[in-house]
Amino acid sequence: MSFLIDMAILVLLVGTLTYAWVVDRRVRVLMAALRELEPMIGSFSAAVDKSESAVSALRAAGQQAGEQAAESRARRHREPELSRSDAARGEAPSFRTTRERPNRPTGTASVSGKSELVRGFFETVRNREA
Repeated sequence: MSFLIDMAILVLLVGTLTYAWVVDRRVRVLMAALRELEPMIGSFSAAVDKSESAVSALRAAGQQAGEQAAESRARRHREPELSRSDAARGEAPSFRTTRERPNRPTGTASVSGKSELVRGFFETVRNREA
Protein backbone atom coordinates (compact mmCIF):
# COMPACT_ATOMS: atom_id res chain seq x y z
CA MET A 1 0.00 0.00 0.00
CA SER A 2 2.79 2.42 0.86
CA PHE A 3 4.37 1.56 -2.51
CA LEU A 4 1.24 2.81 -4.30
CA ILE A 5 1.23 6.02 -2.30
CA ASP A 6 4.92 6.58 -3.10
CA MET A 7 4.25 5.98 -6.81
CA ALA A 8 1.29 8.43 -6.77
CA ILE A 9 3.44 11.10 -5.11
CA LEU A 10 6.22 10.45 -7.65
CA VAL A 11 3.80 10.79 -10.59
CA LEU A 12 2.37 14.02 -9.18
CA LEU A 13 5.88 15.39 -8.61
CA VAL A 14 6.91 14.59 -12.20
CA GLY A 15 3.71 16.27 -13.45
CA THR A 16 4.42 19.37 -11.38
CA LEU A 17 8.01 19.60 -12.64
CA THR A 18 6.85 19.18 -16.24
CA TYR A 19 4.25 21.93 -15.84
CA ALA A 20 6.86 24.25 -14.25
CA TRP A 21 9.21 23.60 -17.18
CA VAL A 22 6.46 24.47 -19.72
CA VAL A 23 5.57 27.67 -17.85
CA ASP A 24 9.26 28.64 -17.68
CA ARG A 25 9.63 28.21 -21.45
CA ARG A 26 6.55 30.35 -22.10
CA VAL A 27 7.76 33.10 -19.76
CA ARG A 28 11.15 33.14 -21.51
CA VAL A 29 9.45 33.48 -24.91
CA LEU A 30 7.28 36.30 -23.55
CA MET A 31 10.31 38.13 -22.13
CA ALA A 32 12.13 37.81 -25.46
CA ALA A 33 9.11 39.31 -27.23
CA LEU A 34 9.00 42.17 -24.72
CA ARG A 35 12.69 42.88 -25.28
CA GLU A 36 12.04 43.10 -29.03
CA LEU A 37 9.07 45.43 -28.48
CA GLU A 38 10.84 47.72 -26.01
CA PRO A 39 12.09 50.32 -28.56
CA MET A 40 8.71 50.47 -30.28
CA ILE A 41 6.82 50.82 -26.98
CA GLY A 42 9.23 53.53 -25.84
CA SER A 43 8.76 55.54 -29.03
CA PHE A 44 4.99 55.06 -28.86
CA SER A 45 4.96 56.28 -25.26
CA ALA A 46 7.02 59.34 -26.23
CA ALA A 47 4.62 60.05 -29.11
CA VAL A 48 1.65 59.83 -26.74
CA ASP A 49 3.30 62.27 -24.33
CA LYS A 50 4.09 64.63 -27.22
CA SER A 51 0.51 64.48 -28.53
CA GLU A 52 -0.88 65.12 -25.04
CA SER A 53 1.29 68.22 -24.69
CA ALA A 54 0.24 69.40 -28.17
CA VAL A 55 -3.45 68.92 -27.31
CA SER A 56 -2.96 70.84 -24.06
CA ALA A 57 -1.26 73.68 -25.95
CA LEU A 58 -4.04 73.74 -28.56
CA ARG A 59 -6.70 73.74 -25.86
CA ALA A 60 -5.01 76.64 -24.07
CA ALA A 61 -4.66 78.55 -27.35
CA GLY A 62 -8.31 77.90 -28.17
CA GLN A 63 -9.45 79.11 -24.77
CA GLN A 64 -7.30 82.20 -25.11
CA ALA A 65 -8.68 82.91 -28.58
CA GLY A 66 -12.22 82.35 -27.32
CA GLU A 67 -11.67 84.77 -24.46
CA GLN A 68 -10.25 87.38 -26.81
CA ALA A 69 -13.17 86.94 -29.20
CA ALA A 70 -15.65 87.26 -26.33
CA GLU A 71 -13.95 90.43 -25.13
CA SER A 72 -14.04 91.98 -28.59
CA ARG A 73 -17.72 91.03 -29.01
CA ALA A 74 -18.51 92.50 -25.61
CA ARG A 75 -16.86 95.74 -26.62
CA ARG A 76 -18.78 95.94 -29.91
CA HIS A 77 -22.15 94.74 -28.76
CA ARG A 78 -23.58 94.47 -25.36
CA GLU A 79 -24.99 90.98 -24.79
CA PRO A 80 -28.77 90.97 -24.35
CA GLU A 81 -29.75 90.47 -20.78
CA LEU A 82 -32.45 88.08 -19.65
CA SER A 83 -35.87 89.60 -19.53
CA ARG A 84 -37.36 90.00 -16.09
CA SER A 85 -39.87 87.24 -16.71
CA ASP A 86 -37.09 84.82 -17.76
CA ALA A 87 -34.99 85.85 -14.76
CA ALA A 88 -37.96 85.37 -12.45
CA ARG A 89 -38.51 81.84 -13.74
CA GLY A 90 -34.79 81.10 -13.42
CA GLU A 91 -34.35 80.29 -17.09
CA ALA A 92 -30.96 80.62 -18.69
CA PRO A 93 -30.28 81.51 -22.32
CA SER A 94 -30.72 78.65 -24.76
CA PHE A 95 -27.03 78.65 -25.67
CA ARG A 96 -23.78 78.03 -23.84
CA THR A 97 -20.48 79.76 -24.37
CA THR A 98 -18.46 76.77 -23.13
CA ARG A 99 -18.83 73.02 -23.34
CA GLU A 100 -19.09 70.81 -20.30
CA ARG A 101 -16.11 68.61 -19.58
CA PRO A 102 -16.78 64.94 -20.28
CA ASN A 103 -17.02 62.73 -17.21
CA ARG A 104 -14.32 60.13 -16.74
CA PRO A 105 -15.36 56.55 -16.19
CA THR A 106 -15.32 55.46 -12.56
CA GLY A 107 -11.98 54.11 -11.38
CA THR A 108 -9.80 55.82 -14.02
CA ALA A 109 -7.06 58.30 -13.35
CA SER A 110 -4.87 60.51 -15.46
CA VAL A 111 -1.28 59.33 -15.53
CA SER A 112 1.49 61.79 -16.20
CA GLY A 113 5.00 60.74 -17.15
CA LYS A 114 4.02 57.65 -19.11
CA SER A 115 7.50 57.45 -20.64
CA GLU A 116 9.04 57.09 -17.20
CA LEU A 117 6.44 54.47 -16.31
CA VAL A 118 7.27 52.38 -19.39
CA ARG A 119 11.00 52.83 -18.88
CA GLY A 120 10.65 51.80 -15.23
CA PHE A 121 8.77 48.66 -16.24
CA PHE A 122 11.57 47.50 -18.53
CA GLU A 123 14.24 48.38 -15.95
CA THR A 124 12.39 46.33 -13.36
CA VAL A 125 12.21 43.39 -15.76
CA ARG A 126 15.94 43.64 -16.46
CA ASN A 127 16.73 43.78 -12.73
CA ARG A 128 14.62 40.70 -12.04
CA GLU A 129 16.38 38.74 -14.78
CA ALA A 130 19.83 39.62 -13.44
